[in-house]
Amino acid sequence: MDEKLSNYFNSLRKFSNVFLNELMDNGNATNCELKLSQMKAFSAFKDDRPFLMKELASNCGAKISNMTTMVDKLIAEGFAERKRDGTDRRKVFVSLTPKGKKIRAQFLENRRKAAHAIFSKLGQTDKEELLHALDKVCTILEKSITSDRDH
Repeated sequence: MDEKLSNYFNSLRKFSNVFLNELMDNGNATNCELKLSQMKAFSAFKDDRPFLMKELASNCGAKISNMTTMVDKLIAEGFAERKRDGTDRRKVFVSLTPKGKKIRAQFLENRRKAAHAIFSKLGQTDKEELLHALDKVCTILEKSITSDRDH
């Protein structure tokens, strides 16, 4: 792999690790012990509706096989359930149970608190620079992805 590309990935990984460490150190957002894969799975449910497995995998950047494993674990804990589509039995939707919705809400609140804990320690200039840098990274990556699709 190109050395510069490897450095970019390492920087993204470091940023992610700083945030995840703060999230994990702050008690996981819930009174239960969520595993990292469960946090990732909960974050895939972007809103309060049933999702196809393909959508969930896309939402959290996972392979469908890995997402299936994550969802299986959520189901085993009583956090999610699968239901077949009434008109097309090939489609299987996954939704959070009331228990799962409660845990997800707690997780999202803790994630918000963790972000606040990190960013509240930054000065205004650092916040602006960080926001600008993250926006630039996203813009560049989106441009690259879009140009790949166009060719």
